[in-house]
Formats: sequence, C-alpha cells, structure tokens
Amino acid sequence: MKSETVRTVLRAPARQTAVAVAGLGVRLPGAAGLSGLLVPSALRRFAHEAPEHEHALAAATDAIAAASTRTPGTPGAPGAGGSTATVWASSTAGLAAYAQTCADIPEFGPGRVSPRRTAHSAFTAPVTAVSVRFGLDGPYLNVTGEQDAGAHAVTEAVRMLTQGRCERVVVGGSADTSTWRSCPGGDPAEGALCAVLQRHAPDGGGATVRPVLRARTARNGVDAFVRSCLDRLDGPPDHLVLSAPATDSRAAGALALLCAAPLLRVEERFGDLGAAGGVAAMVTAVALTAAPGPLEQPGPRVLALALGSGNAVAVEVTSRRKGPR
Repeated sequence: MKSETVRTVLRAPARQTAVAVAGLGVRLPGAAGLSGLLVPSALRRFAHEAPEHEHALAAATDAIAAASTRTPGTPGAPGAGGSTATVWASSTAGLAAYAQTCADIPEFGPGRVSPRRTAHSAFTAPVTAVSVRFGLDGPYLNVTGEQDAGAHAVTEAVRMLTQGRCERVVVGGSADTSTWRSCPGGDPAEGALCAVLQRHAPDGGGATVRPVLRARTARNGVDAFVRSCLDRLDGPPDHLVLSAPATDSRAAGALALLCAAPLLRVEERFGDLGAAGGVAAMVTAVALTAAPGPLEQPGPRVLALALGSGNAVAVEVTSRRKGPR
C-alpha cells in the first residue's frame, strides 16, 4: 500500500496569534451580506457586467464602512492611527482589461483609448484600486492563483499584523467571468469579498482568525493535510467550509471521513470564484460564527480550507458571541 505524504511549508509558527475581524464586505450575486452566504443561490453573475477592480472596490467599501463604525482606529474613521496594509487575491487580475485594450488600440488608435485603463490592465489592478481609493498607507500585496491563493492572502495578512508591520489589513479576493479564467467542470462566477483585520478585537467581541496550516500536498497527501489541520485545533470543529475546484472531491472526501462536522462547499453555493474562493471560505466561516448564543460564550469553531492543484491552506475562525439577536 502506498503511504500518503505531505510536504509542509510553514511560513509562520504553528501556534500563530489570532487576529480580530473588524469589518466585512460581501458583493456576490444573490448574497446580500453575511446571511446571504449561508443560503444556496443559483445566481452566479450580476445583471450588468463590471470589471474586476469595481467588484473589489465595492466589497472593500462595505468592509471599511463596517469596520469604521465599530472601531475608530480603522481606515476611513476619524482619528485613524497606524498604517493599513492591503492584501488581495485574484485569478486573472487585470488580464481581461488588458486584452480589451490590446483589441481596441489597433481598431481605434492609441489616442482613442482611455489612459485610465492602464492601471486596470496591470496584474495588480484590484489591490492597487483599493489602496489608492482609500489612501491606505501600509504595504500592499497581490496574490494570484487558484482557490488556495485567497486563503494564502489571509495568512499573509495575519503575518503582517502579528509581526507588527501594520495596525490593520484590508484583505480580500475578487473574480470576474473573463475567458482568461479556466474552470473545468465548474460554473465561473464573479464578485468580491473583503475583510478588515486588526491585531486587537473591537469592543463587544466578534470573530477572530488564526492560520492553521499552509502546505504543499503530494498527489495523495490531502488526507494527511486534513489530519494535520485537525491536530492543530484546540478542539473538534463545529463546521467546515471548503473551497476547491468543482471537479476535486479529495478534500471533501477526507473531511467527511475524518470529521463529523457539517461541510459547506463554496463552489456549490456561489460558483467558481477562483482565487477569491479562499477568501469566500474565510468570510463564510465568520458568518457561521455569528449565530446567536449565550452572552460572552465562545461561538462555533469553524475550519476553513482552500485547495489548489498542489497547495492547501487552512484557517480557523472562532468568536465571542455578543448575545442573542
């Protein structure tokens, strides 16, 4: 019998400090806010097509507005102090806008194509748009790839905070339905999700995020990865959220075999969001922890996992409930 192997590449201590979620923004078709994330939706695209950076700006606007009402030190709030970093995940970034520019220049001539498209055609289009629009002064990082890229963006955001490189991080992921995206067997979707993370929890409790494991999985190493994740938790998870290509059932099978918690799959509810799927898994996990419960008692523990073709990332989301709602 061939043994399972997993090559683990940890970028931070296994017991990394959790950080607080100060605000969330959700801009997905058929999902209005956190509650919409827990209801299956057949909608995958908006009625009017919009470039990816606009999805990113919309979600970031909601997240920053939500954070500014809870904590005065967040971007956009009066008297904000300290730096704010930006980390964004995208499958294709500005490729769709770049392709359209390349097609329009020969047809209309260089002088007939708006120079504003330049920034939107760069591979850093979403993260640049968010950073510039809100005047965020911290470092910014663009992450591209598959579903695991979004969860990787979250772990990088936590690393920046725990290392003291900034006071807050605006972290998100976005997707469009460009033909540059490849979704074999899946339903390509569009939209964006965003969270404002900070080192200290805002008043009144709220959700916290802690990276669990980031690894390169061998061909048959998904079971080993899931076992390693469960070993690193303080207790069994109450819920599981998974983002993985629609054709990939390895992680779902391993989770069903090794953990009795109910499983929610991002791609089944929202369609294939590519790199943004990892962020969607984290934000959906936050939605699950927001259920009403006893005052100041720990909320559900949710394990959010994102699986790419050769990489896997897991984060743990927990909360202190604010009481019945």
